[in-house]
Amino acid sequence: MKSSIDQTLQNKRVIITCGTGGVGKTTLSAALGIRAAIQGRRAVVVTIDPAKRLATSLGLSGLGDQPTDLTPQVQAAFERAKLNGASLPEEMKGTLAAIVPDTRKTFENFVRELAPSPAAAERVMSNPIFQIFAKEFSGTNEYMALERLHSLHIQNHYDCIILDTPPTRNTLAFLEAPRLLAQFFDEKLIRWLVLPANKIVATGMKKAFSILEGLTGASFMSHLFDFASGLFSVQRNFTANLKRITELMESPQVGFLMVTTPTPTHQEEVDHFIQTLKKQGLHFEGIIFNRTLAYLKDEVPQDTARAKNPAWKEAYDLIHALQKRERRVIASFMQKPVQVCAKLPELARDVHSVEDLFHVALAFDARSDFNTGES
Repeated sequence: MKSSIDQTLQNKRVIITCGTGGVGKTTLSAALGIRAAIQGRRAVVVTIDPAKRLATSLGLSGLGDQPTDLTPQVQAAFERAKLNGASLPEEMKGTLAAIVPDTRKTFENFVRELAPSPAAAERVMSNPIFQIFAKEFSGTNEYMALERLHSLHIQNHYDCIILDTPPTRNTLAFLEAPRLLAQFFDEKLIRWLVLPANKIVATGMKKAFSILEGLTGASFMSHLFDFASGLFSVQRNFTANLKRITELMESPQVGFLMVTTPTPTHQEEVDHFIQTLKKQGLHFEGIIFNRTLAYLKDEVPQDTARAKNPAWKEAYDLIHALQKRERRVIASFMQKPVQVCAKLPELARDVHSVEDLFHVALAFDARSDFNTGES
């Protein structure tokens, strides 16, 4: 039976994984990419998680702004798994690549594409204010990730794009990024910035400008007006681009998966995130529960020496208690409409290679689906 995770990989062009820190989200994003390649899809995993764990999970020293082809490593793991009797297709026809976007490069390309001429683009990027804006403005990094996502989407080199986001609270900022940047590019605001200096009379504003002059030199005011004027030239194109990105995010081609562990501490944050998605009209696909304990036996085998050892009895009692709590937490999540749900087991060690990830990918089978909170 095809798992609902497989159905999501087949039906969605873009899958965005979200979750709190430390739940294995980046590892599962990479495993989903492998799963998609096994299904014959041209998959790419993109991470904007500042911890950059994707390279570590893949066993690589690093990843760059351009796609790193991982198909040979996945193909080798596929062949080994076939030899070991894994239930797999006759051959693997898909591909897998990984990208860690360079925000600065993406921003520069963004300006070049939207500016009416190369000279106008250079005018913006050579301005000292641009350096501060590109690095510090709230929402810039997140919006640039959306720009890269949109670019990959329209290039059509991949038919399954998996975006690994920062921990949940930052992901909410990621979802807010288009609105924040749109406010900055608002025509009225930019027109206000390019007014002659003598029109700006607020004492507080002058004080703020004097502080910022320490960052860019005494010519801060002229740099600011020049920067704003340059941005005004790309404002119309930006608005059109923003509309296309918003339409993509809201389209049925894009689905969000929440990765979490079955512990009560994560429940409130996950609930808040799901409600935020729904309010914004985005498509929530479901929850992946990672590091579950349902696969462990919770009774001491009676035909072994362990049955006579009190320490083993205490260990199995603890497992039973943790599994009971786990089922209760999962059941509380399942009271809400969820289209996809998977449970993956706690691993004995960290994932540090494509081979390890391949085994995680195989855990997304039909048995990981469930419709109730009971294991």
